[in-house]
Amino acid sequence: MAEKKYYYVTVDTEEVREVSVPDSGIEFEIYATEGQVEELRQLFIKRNKRAVDASNYVHKPFDEWGADEERASYDKYMVEIYRKVYELGTARTKEKINELGIIN
Repeated sequence: MAEKKYYYVTVDTEEVREVSVPDSGIEFEIYATEGQVEELRQLFIKRNKRAVDASNYVHKPFDEWGADEERASYDKYMVEIYRKVYELGTARTKEKINELGIIN
């Protein structure tokens, strides 16, 4: 079985560290295997792809076809990221995410 360790995740900056850096933003503590951390990193990559796709519509203000779909996809990945952090999170992390009201 893969070894689990504590990691610290900052969603805004997409950082997953083994050392807490409290001044880096809102930090969530998780207990995960390296494979689970990689799954989280893949969600960040997918979210970024959607962010780029959605931002392409900013340059074409009258060509909104597809923009809502791209924005919805970006939002979906944000929720998935928070769900994954919640799933792997410590009790304090789960409490913080519940306070944010992002996932139900």
